[in-house]
Amino acid sequence: MSNPSNRRLGIITVMFFIAGFWGIFMGLIVFTKPNFILTALGMVNISLGIFLGFRIIRKNRQKMMDRRK
Repeated sequence: MSNPSNRRLGIITVMFFIAGFWGIFMGLIVFTKPNFILTALGMVNISLGIFLGFRIIRKNRQKMMDRRK
């Protein structure tokens, strides 16, 4: 399995953040009674977005370290 490009990782990261914030918004604000499942899944999506963002940063840093050699 090859590593995806930075552009593809960036798009997926943004999609996770949007889905996470949408889930938290729907779970806490839109429904009259707070929905724990939507809120929890929103937090999972935001966590995945943070993980992929960290992976993008590490991938860029690795490219910079390879240039120095």
